[in-house]
Formats: sequence, C-alpha cells, structure tokens
Amino acid sequence: MTLDQRQEEKRAISNKLIHSEDTSTTVGSAANPELEISAVSSVEEEDLLDDEEAGQGPQVGIGIFRFRFSLVNFRLGREISERRFSIAEAAALLMMAYIASRGLGVIRQSIFNAAFGTSAAANAYYAASRMPDFLFNLIAGGALSNALIPVFISFDKDHGRQVAWRLVSLVFNVMLVALVLVLLAGEFFAPAFVAHFLVPGYSAPVQELTTSLTRVMLVQPLILGLGTVATAVLSSKRQFLLPALSIAVYNFGLIGGLLFTLAIPGVGIYGPTYGVLAAAAFQVVVQIPGLVKQGLRYSFVWDIRDAGLRQVMRLLGPNAVIVFIGSTSFIIDTAFASYLPDQASLSAQHNAYLLYNLPVALMAQAIAQAALPQLSALVARGHFGRLRGLVLKLVGGALMLGIPTMLALCVLSMPLIHIIFQHGAFDKHSSDLTSLALIGYALGLPGVIVGELLARTFYAMKDALTPLFTNIFNVAAHIGLILFLLTICTGTNAILAIPLATTGSATAEALLLCLVMFLRLRKKIANERELRLAGAAQ
Repeated sequence: MTLDQRQEEKRAISNKLIHSEDTSTTVGSAANPELEISAVSSVEEEDLLDDEEAGQGPQVGIGIFRFRFSLVNFRLGREISERRFSIAEAAALLMMAYIASRGLGVIRQSIFNAAFGTSAAANAYYAASRMPDFLFNLIAGGALSNALIPVFISFDKDHGRQVAWRLVSLVFNVMLVALVLVLLAGEFFAPAFVAHFLVPGYSAPVQELTTSLTRVMLVQPLILGLGTVATAVLSSKRQFLLPALSIAVYNFGLIGGLLFTLAIPGVGIYGPTYGVLAAAAFQVVVQIPGLVKQGLRYSFVWDIRDAGLRQVMRLLGPNAVIVFIGSTSFIIDTAFASYLPDQASLSAQHNAYLLYNLPVALMAQAIAQAALPQLSALVARGHFGRLRGLVLKLVGGALMLGIPTMLALCVLSMPLIHIIFQHGAFDKHSSDLTSLALIGYALGLPGVIVGELLARTFYAMKDALTPLFTNIFNVAAHIGLILFLLTICTGTNAILAIPLATTGSATAEALLLCLVMFLRLRKKIANERELRLAGAAQ
C-alpha cells in the first residue's frame, strides 16, 4: 500500500468518525467521549506508522536505521503524561528510566555491599528474591503484558473504551485472586522449596534465614502484579512516561530499607527485605494518575467466560510457560552456584549480572517494549513487508550499540567493578570473581538483544508457541553447557561456567529465532503479495 493510499485510508476513517458523530443520538459523543477518543486514536496510530516509513518529521539514526524522533514531544506540560510517543521517543524515555533505575541500583548495591558484603546474610537475601521474582514473572510479569496489550488495543478500537475498561477490570480481578492464592501457597511451601531446590548446598541456619526472607518478599508479586495491568494499559496507548517513571523510582524503597538498617543495625538484613515491598508500592502508585486521566472505570466484575478474558488467557498461557521455562535458569544457576568451591560465587554472580543487565535493558527490553504496539498494529493490518523492514531496523540499530558495549564490558570490567563495588566488606577477591563473571555474561549480549527483539515480534504476531519451543531449547542447552564447562573451568575460573553457559544458550536461541522468523515472514509476505495481485485483478 502506497503512502497516498494510506493517507486516503486515514481520511476515510476520519470521515467515518464525523459521520458517526452527525448521526448519533443526543447522548452521543457528549455523554460518551470514550468512543470519540478511541476512533481518533486509530488515526493517530496510523500517523505514527506512516511517519516511521515515509520519513516525515525529524528522525534519529544512521543510514537505514533511522526512526521518527522529535524533541518537541519531551517538552514539559500538563498533558505530557497523556502524550503519545513514537518508537524512538518511547525507547528514549524507557532508556532514561532504566539508566536512572540502574544508577540508583548501583548506589543501592554499594550500600548493600558495604553493609553485608558477600556474607551468608547477603547470600540468603539474594537467594530469597528468586522465588518471588519467579512467581511474579510467571503470573503477571512480561507474560501478562504480552497477552493484555494486543487484546486491549483490539477491544478499545472495535468495541469502545467502556468495553475495554470492563476487560481491564476483569483481568485485574482475576489476577488479584490468582496472586493471593499463589502467595498463600508460596508461604506454605517455602521451607521445602528453599531446602531442597533453591539452596540445597547451604547450611541449615542459612536455609532458615533464606526461608524467613522469602516469606516476606512473597508479598511483592501481589503488589507488582496488579501494577502490571496499569503498565500494560498505558503502554497500549503509547503513553510511556509514567511506566518509565515507575521503573526509575523502584530503587527508592530499597535504598530506604538499607538506610533504615544503617540507622538501626539490629534490623539487619530485614531492612532491605521490607524495602522490596516499599519499592513495589512506589512503582504502582506512580502510574495511578495516568489511569485516572485515561478515565479508568473500575468495576468488580467476574465472568470467566468473557470473550476478551479468554483471548487474554489464550495468549497468557503459553507466555506464562515461556516465563516459567526461562526463569528456571535463574534457579538452576543458584543451585549450581551453591556447590561452587568459592562460597562468594553467588554474590559475585549477582553483582556481575546487575551490571550486565543494564545494556540488556537499554538495548533489548526498552526498544522491544516501545516497539510492541507498533509491531502489533502492522500485524493487524497485514503489512508484513513493513513489519520485516521494521524488525531489521530494530535489530540492526540495537546491535550497532550492543557489540561495542560488549567489548567495553570485557575490557573495563575490572576497573569498573573496583570503582563501583570494592568498598567495606566487598574486598579484592570479591572484585576478581565479579569481573570474571561479568566477562562471561558480556559475551552473550548481542545474542540476548536479538533474541529479545525477535521474541516480542512473535508475540505481536500472536504466536507464543515459537518462543516457547526456543525457550525449551535454551534451558536444555544452558544445563548441558554448565555441566560441560564445569569440567574445564576449575579453581577460581569455576565461576565462569554459569555466565558462559548463559552466553552460549542465548546466542543459540537467537540464531534459531532468526531462522524461524525469516521463514515465517517470507511466507507471510508472499501471501500478502498474492492478495494484492488478486485485489488488483478484480
């Protein structure tokens, strides 16, 4: 479809809106403004699609890797929280949020390391966070966002804002019940899970402390899970400011918990543990004003046979399995780390992953989150040729930043860790171990970036099965590589086994996703061309 044809399509949509307003009853747009907003949003969304392809307006990038980007959209104003952003603009917002969050995270980690170092209490804290994080990701993390965003967009467009809000209320209520049940089950099974699966190699006192901390942190998934619904709704409307801000403020609660411990040393490791709950609450509260401005209408509705809920669940099921399979690698890593000869290995691995996760968040997660609404819109319109072009731009642009970052992390790992972390109880030995682990993780950065972007593209195509199968492949390869690398990495270098296994399995999964995506899009584009030829012949 040419640019002129798309402009004509937009004019037709606008004319349809005007006609519907003229023929409405007296309780039309004045009494139900949500319907008008929904229709206008469709036109604005198509404008953004055209701007990305046709090069309208200011752009940023190099060569073919150029995206629509205007600094005007970042001007402060009363309406900024309701402003719609292009992919590059939304990615920039999210990147700034991730940078702020990681900057605060480094401050938080430095305070934590100075207070607890790589002690048994620190190991128990890190291990205790695994189960709550795992449950949150399984029930209401990225899986819920990937399922709710495409369904909410379609309901808002096809059925109006009121029906869309009813769907949001229904999903919220179902998630609330599910998370409460998971919380109760987690509290009951925590001792057995910690002793037999999470840290079987630790002593009984450390296992007992880990169980106690786990039971406190299990409240976190309940709070964050409900907040995920708000994030998905705002992201669906391309309103990324408040979701980005919620990312940035998360560490304030954790830092507050650590400061409480420093002020009252008797609180010990429970200070940052309860800080986790405060951080989750901050992340949710920040997004409430955005929902209010959107005209949120919550209703206590319960209808498990609802068509919209069924669509969400059909997408959520495979996504939840994907998260389950992917998240097991962290539990597997924790279990293997508990058997490593150096007892500081788990803490060193955690600190290395903290640094490594920053470029992953900036170059994979932020871009993928910003692009998901547009990828979904292209799929809904059947524009698979444009989809292929956008995916190539996203992956290429991300890799142009990712590969140099990988090299920088490998070269600068030791001085970086020395400056940031080597204070108090975090000694030179801890720095050496963390540096080795960071190098191992950094080598897999390009593969992780490509895999994340391609997985989001499959979700936009409402295909959760392909990422599911590649995740199964990833975990199998991950375990196999750990077992193999532990036979050749001995002594101090034993800590390299887990990061290098992560690198190898992530890279292999990315290559597999590339192959499947190439074959899938080639078939889709061929079908699209046949439909166009058939339409032209008629």
